[in-house]
Amino acid sequence: MDKHITIRFVKERDFLSLLEIENTIWTNENSPVLHFYESVEEYKEKSEGRLIFVATDENNVHGFVAVHHPTSLPSHKKQWMFGIGVHPDSQSLGIGRQLLDFLKDIAAEEGIHKISLRVMGTNTKAIQFYRKNGFVQEALFKDEFFINGAYCDDYQFAYFVD
Repeated sequence: MDKHITIRFVKERDFLSLLEIENTIWTNENSPVLHFYESVEEYKEKSEGRLIFVATDENNVHGFVAVHHPTSLPSHKKQWMFGIGVHPDSQSLGIGRQLLDFLKDIAAEEGIHKISLRVMGTNTKAIQFYRKNGFVQEALFKDEFFINGAYCDDYQFAYFVD
């Protein structure tokens, strides 16, 4: 990768780029819900309560990771769930790995024990990516979704920080 990427907390000026990424990357191959947001305000409302970090160079937002606790229960305060997205033009440049490395570091600093996510069985590239980055499969939700006339499995993966 030839660009210098910085990962930082989201700023107001980033939301239009995040909206574009969200409205571009989701398909029936990688999400049971096709996300489409009409406005930045709608996207920001959906994102309330999440920590959002962006991967950016001096000109563009290339990707993001959005983090939240699984529930509001005090017993879930040591776990984060996350979603990650990289703009199609920036995929295969190592940005996703940089975002995961950043997430792992921040989780350790914040005393988080486990970070997890769910990924559809049809998203084989993502499954390979998470495994390559130290995530382990915790669960298989067999035939979890019925999409376009077919059942689709869903997996939960986790990374244990400490």
